[in-house]
Amino acid sequence: APHCTDALYAMATEDADGMKAVYLTNIDLEASHYSNSSTENADSDTEVTADSGSSSESEGHALHPSEPVRWSWVRRRAMIRASLAAVLALFAVLWPVLTFLVNGPCEAKEYSVTAYVVMAYTTIMSLICLRLVINSEMTWWLSSPFLVLLRWHILLDAINVWLFHITLHPLCTFRGFLADVHFFGWLSLVTQMFFWMNKFMGFSIITTHLVMLERAFDRSLETKFLRTLYIPFALGLVTASVFLLVVHIGNGLDWLLFGVVVIELCVVMSTLFVAVLMTRGFLMALRSAHMEMSFGGSRARGASAAVQQLVNKAVRFSKRMVWETPLNLTLVALAFFCHVMWIVSDQRTEENVLGGFDDPPEVIFAVVCMTSLTNCARFGSLLSLVEVSEESTTAQLRRTMTTLVRTGSAASKQSSMSFMESWQTGHKEWDEKTLDLANRAISLRALLEFYGTLGGERMPHFDPAKHTTQDVVRQAIIPLSCGSSHGDCAAAMVLMGSACLPDRMVTHSWSNLFSCLVAAVVADALDQPSYEKVLRDQRLAQSELPALRAELYWKKKLDTKYWICCFAVNQHAGICSSTPRMDPVTQTIPKPCTCSHPKYWSDTAPLRNGQSVRCEMNKFDDMMSCLSAKNHRFGQLIAVDTDFNLFTRAWCVAEIHRAQLMGMPQRMSIYSEANLKEHEGWLQHLKVETMSASNPSDTELILSKIDDKQQFNEELRSLIFDENGLIQACHAGFDKVAMLGAIAQRGATRVVRHRSQPQPTPRDERSEPSRNGGS
Repeated sequence: APHCTDALYAMATEDADGMKAVYLTNIDLEASHYSNSSTENADSDTEVTADSGSSSESEGHALHPSEPVRWSWVRRRAMIRASLAAVLALFAVLWPVLTFLVNGPCEAKEYSVTAYVVMAYTTIMSLICLRLVINSEMTWWLSSPFLVLLRWHILLDAINVWLFHITLHPLCTFRGFLADVHFFGWLSLVTQMFFWMNKFMGFSIITTHLVMLERAFDRSLETKFLRTLYIPFALGLVTASVFLLVVHIGNGLDWLLFGVVVIELCVVMSTLFVAVLMTRGFLMALRSAHMEMSFGGSRARGASAAVQQLVNKAVRFSKRMVWETPLNLTLVALAFFCHVMWIVSDQRTEENVLGGFDDPPEVIFAVVCMTSLTNCARFGSLLSLVEVSEESTTAQLRRTMTTLVRTGSAASKQSSMSFMESWQTGHKEWDEKTLDLANRAISLRALLEFYGTLGGERMPHFDPAKHTTQDVVRQAIIPLSCGSSHGDCAAAMVLMGSACLPDRMVTHSWSNLFSCLVAAVVADALDQPSYEKVLRDQRLAQSELPALRAELYWKKKLDTKYWICCFAVNQHAGICSSTPRMDPVTQTIPKPCTCSHPKYWSDTAPLRNGQSVRCEMNKFDDMMSCLSAKNHRFGQLIAVDTDFNLFTRAWCVAEIHRAQLMGMPQRMSIYSEANLKEHEGWLQHLKVETMSASNPSDTELILSKIDDKQQFNEELRSLIFDENGLIQACHAGFDKVAMLGAIAQRGATRVVRHRSQPQPTPRDERSEPSRNGGS
């Protein structure tokens, strides 16, 4: 903890809240000490990160800053751009058909098989570009300047492809009429110059990405040389454009095409050299990432599942970049070279008109350009890191094929039997209750629909800034599930209508604001490390929920299923009849539930090993084992409140520790990075002995399972703070490029350490057996 002395911590009591109060008081004193010197630069130092939108300036616990992003407007603009792109793409694709319908068969009768193959190929490229544009517009809603630049690059690449498609297929008299006024001549010229501009933009983007990776990697990737190419590259393309324009306008100036040829040949050589240079940089990152995987990542003992996922992502991304970068830049160089060949062989240089299939170099140039532009658009999706999944494509395909082959087969039945045997305790009623509990997931779609009813149909006085999860359970969830068509049951059954298995288990504290819980789940689905932006931009407001649902739909995350205890546990079998706390808004005590459902506590008979068989609140360990055995990708989401009270709750800490022992993928969702840094010092002094639960008997149950509490405390701190711990993974999630670079840097450091260690000589190795034998 920064600026905190041992004396200050010694003043803290054994009580967790007291220790936390002392630590936060010291932080406040330090903050006031530096407040005068930092006020001037507060505005200039505030910076929004690329992926999370979190601010480096601490905003305390204010959940609604003054200037939120209107995501409904973002959605509207994205839909307009995607719709216009779709109209333009369909117009380009249908252009040959339209001209054919308007002008009759005409030249189409003379088309060869090659012409139809080229037409089909360019049509496919146009549709692929449309798909990439719609994907980028409808799923990349983050306000990162880098993502905005990539979005525009993909859109411009796609427009260029559609222009090539139109200029390559002008048919019959329609083409002849427009060519008389040099329409297609000018369109061809604009298309070629547009291609050069897109290539310069792509060069700028990939260099920017490599610079970011170099800073995070802390190793030279020769980006200084790449940046020196900016000016000659830009001047060369501008000069070539001017020469081509002059040739198109004037007569007798064909000799200027020689200058265009020379410039483009220089661009070809420079592009191939840049391809080698950039591939070398990504290859260095790949080797270092492999080293981190071998010694500090997925094969390291004690590495958390979250860190394993990060390392695997880094290796997969670097591996793809090693072959994607030379492929992309080679296609670029090939396109420039094909343009040179077309200029040299073209007999109509005064027009420079694309169209028709009589000139092979012309057709090859257009096809290679469309291929290169389409690949650049796809390459931009890769550079965004939005498309980097937690599982490789090969693994996804293998898992899908295995599922298809085994469906209904004897192997599937045998696998199901082994699954049933892997987690069962042998007590029939206990195992049936555990399996029933595990099948009560709720989809993100259903969660948002439920949240949308708060403040209206349900709990009309709901205030997202005041009502906790406990308040919502008492005044909305319990009434919702009382006397339903499923009886007095868990709310998940009412909202979902049937049993379903989850993809994630959410560990959270009921003392946290319910809006924070929902925001943490949304942030997890959006692949953001914090939920500050979800609350700051009021994405859970009634006016913004449609935009949020649309984004989650396009990201294919709307039907992700979560196991959340307040919805999954049947509250009518436990706490519903107890007196709730006073409502923070109405200042009244809500009436308890009056249902007649029997109540089952941890000591209610019948018992198994001293625990109630019918109670649903003492089977979380077995339920987690059940879900992990059923789905190897099942993970845990730790939704941390702004005060980090979650780590004082016995059940929450027990779930976190249990998931870590089982090797489950774990992810911690926090309010903000500044909020995390504020509490890191206090978390260093966590003790399981000071934690509590709502039911004292539950606390006794949890503590009774821990033989060595000191070792448990050390393991808990290690889980949170180690190099492979939750906090390190959470920090890394705030900048994906920095995360990849940091992993590569750690791997490179391990390489240096490994090489610096003295290696045994062959003589020592030969003498070792004799010494063993002599002894």
